[in-house]
Amino acid sequence: MRLFYAAYLSRENMQAYQALVDQLIEEVPGTLRSVPHQTQHLTLAFLGEIAESDVDICSSVLEAVERFHAFRFSLGPPTILMGRGNPRLIRASVTEGSEQVSEIQRVLISGVSERLLSINSRPKPPHVTVARFNKKAHRPQARQVEDALERHLGPPLPGEDHFSTVHLVKSSLTQSGPIYETVKEVRLSSDH
Repeated sequence: MRLFYAAYLSRENMQAYQALVDQLIEEVPGTLRSVPHQTQHLTLAFLGEIAESDVDICSSVLEAVERFHAFRFSLGPPTILMGRGNPRLIRASVTEGSEQVSEIQRVLISGVSERLLSINSRPKPPHVTVARFNKKAHRPQARQVEDALERHLGPPLPGEDHFSTVHLVKSSLTQSGPIYETVKEVRLSSDH
């Protein structure tokens, strides 16, 4: 099964991103795919295909983050990520709180890599995937989306959020898009 570690955004921030994506899809039709509703999250580590027998190991690694204290973090404005010359996704990167997020990411990746030698997950800057480009999208469509983003950026777009729970998430690919299911979640220590 396909697994990843994530921290879900608040409901308000999920709704704000969904509203933005709905506007972009309407304005530049046939170019973007929305992420599943109510699943916008900070991707901490994508583990890929994991054997059913190794899921417990991935779950147990989550216990290492319980020692961290919950904290506030901020997201920058959404930007387009290019890959091999074509647009891949729209993402929002962590600005304030990036050191804490990166430390949690490091603990998760090193923990799972030590226990499962088949895992070779390299840390990528933690980010929220706002939307994905369709596979046939090229630079002209990216420019149209970039122009639309500039017109729609501003309040009430997400900025600050609360990092208090880390999830191990199963991603099932279907013809209508991925379905995310939490396998295990761990709460960080209270702010107080």
